[in-house]
Amino acid sequence: MVNDSFEKEVNDKVRDNQALPTKLDIPILKYFWQSNPLFASNKNSIPRFLRKIKVLENFSDNELRVLSKSMHFRQFTDGEKIFNQNDVGVGFYFIYSGRVDIIVEDEQIVKDSNASIPKMNHIVSLDKMDYFGELALLQQQSIRNASAVARESCQLLGIFKPDLENLINSNPTVATRLLQAVSVITANRLFSLTNEVRRLKFKIKELEVKNGNNNK
Repeated sequence: MVNDSFEKEVNDKVRDNQALPTKLDIPILKYFWQSNPLFASNKNSIPRFLRKIKVLENFSDNELRVLSKSMHFRQFTDGEKIFNQNDVGVGFYFIYSGRVDIIVEDEQIVKDSNASIPKMNHIVSLDKMDYFGELALLQQQSIRNASAVARESCQLLGIFKPDLENLINSNPTVATRLLQAVSVITANRLFSLTNEVRRLKFKIKELEVKNGNNNK
């Protein structure tokens, strides 16, 4: 797979001690003005967006402001890769607008040939206010098990592992809240996966019983 993803570029910058993409830097007065629900013109502001994210609901407005200063904002074009399967993960992303497809690539053997071609398996489409990539903040050298591809004109807010490390030093309370939020996301995904495995096992058992009855 060609390493042409946004995260590959970020990882190269981290490795070479280069500056990361520009962070959000909303002045404090502007931030709280934009977060005010009484002003209709602010309904699409980043502060209002962050307040609506369920896993961030335990953050105070000021804690969200502090967190936002560690975030990066970037627009992606249709088809642009955010990260590739097997990339080293470095970021956790929130979809501010647009859509992101999660895709798993595997090898498909060509009939009557020893050659193989990549097969793209669409797993899920994520929309505004969804989030992905959280394991990169929890694991060292986390390897992406799928690719993330922007669809339409997509805007993301992201926080990278070096940003989290800086936040731990500068504001451990906010960093702890973020790690708690990421842990909740991971636990919920694991719970969903466990239920799906249980459902598939039950389905397999049903098929085995059915096939056994048909063979009698």
